[in-house]
Amino acid sequence: MKIKIVLILLVMLLVVTGCRQADTLDQVLSKGSLTVALRNTPSVYYQHREGYAGFEYELVQSFAEHLGVELNIVSVDSEAEMERALLNGTVDMAAGGLGLTRERISNFSVSTPLLQSPQMVVYRRGHFRPRTWDDLQEGTLAVLARSRQAEVLKSHQEAFPHLSWMETEDLEVTDLLKMIQDGDLDYALVSAQDFNINRFFFPRVGVAFDTEETTDLVWLFQKNLRSQIGMAASGFVQLARKQGLVDEVRERYYRHEEHLEYVGAPLFLRHVRSRLPQYEEHFRAAAEAQDLDWLLLAAVGFQESHWRQNAVSPTGVRGLMMLTRRTADELGVNRLDPLQSIEGGSRYLRQMYNRIPERIQGNDRLYMALAAYNVGMGHLEDARRITESQGFNPDSWDDVAKHLPLLSQRQWYRHTRFGYARGKEPVVYVENIRRYREILQWNERIQANFMEELEARSANVRFETAFRKVPPII
Repeated sequence: MKIKIVLILLVMLLVVTGCRQADTLDQVLSKGSLTVALRNTPSVYYQHREGYAGFEYELVQSFAEHLGVELNIVSVDSEAEMERALLNGTVDMAAGGLGLTRERISNFSVSTPLLQSPQMVVYRRGHFRPRTWDDLQEGTLAVLARSRQAEVLKSHQEAFPHLSWMETEDLEVTDLLKMIQDGDLDYALVSAQDFNINRFFFPRVGVAFDTEETTDLVWLFQKNLRSQIGMAASGFVQLARKQGLVDEVRERYYRHEEHLEYVGAPLFLRHVRSRLPQYEEHFRAAAEAQDLDWLLLAAVGFQESHWRQNAVSPTGVRGLMMLTRRTADELGVNRLDPLQSIEGGSRYLRQMYNRIPERIQGNDRLYMALAAYNVGMGHLEDARRITESQGFNPDSWDDVAKHLPLLSQRQWYRHTRFGYARGKEPVVYVENIRRYREILQWNERIQANFMEELEARSANVRFETAFRKVPPII
């Protein structure tokens, strides 16, 4: 009985002591600022031309606004550095692709998960592709130390005793992906969240197989039995998820994912780096003059010519923006001069946009203007009339796109004013431009010098000291 009383008194003492701890929320509200450790990586937080951006950066910024305080960022390079900054009180909070682990539950107060991210094993395309854990008996597999991925591997060793891997506290997921691309590593276990936003930079890295495990992404706070700031963060996350804010921000940063899967994406990604820079200034100037989005104009240019100034089509249209001779003459431009072609193409697209009926606005108006740029305004109007005759909305691009292909069928085009047209082409044309624009919008948001910084950091990496080997248990 005495032992039980002593234990109860000890528990009560711990609770009281925990309650008396100065809570970080009081300190944050008192000083009027929230100091957060964020990983400097495209999936979390980075600086670009218009300021700061990143999936978790935006959510952390919203949390600071929710508290009514300023946001101060402490940029760090690794999860281990984030944890140390939190433990020594340098920051109030840590965020940035942090997976929930048993060790973190023990050492920190954690928020409600922002989202769940699947985990996957990645490899170098063109080399052996493992399909299961059993296939990982050869080659080097790497993860970040103390990560959810490291925890998963440790739990899998009992079922797969041959499993062996390398852990690092000095590197980031992007470093692992680069090492796989360069052939310095064979495999890595990463979250889909990290892989999907970074694969733009590493086209030779592919998914070997998806695992059954997921990662709960959380925010960390100093351990406190009754962490007020942890509860405030959890309440904010629950509200942000309920109101759709988390989905909205994730959509903005990850919507390019689906567009990286189609056949033309690898070629486009190469030319974004190699060809677009020499024309970017001219696309920007021409778009500004016509009140257009320069990324849209650049996407049109790629769809037309792959940004080649001497491009020629089988039908005789030529130049970077692939203008017909008649259109170029009407615009007063030399279509073989890339700068004049871009300027003329921007004016022509604006003309198409202005000719769309005023009642049609938003994306419907834009997509119809793009279709008219490709197939001509006459054929677009023929398709709109067919759309209306079939009981659909001629002012909706989705409805018109379903009927444009009918212009290639005699039973339909013989009753139109402008006759036959390869009606499926403008539908594909518009869809491709939408894809290219989405990827360019994402590229515009990312850190401009990301690869240069990664190269500089990689040059200082020593494989033998950057990793700690975890041996198999057999």
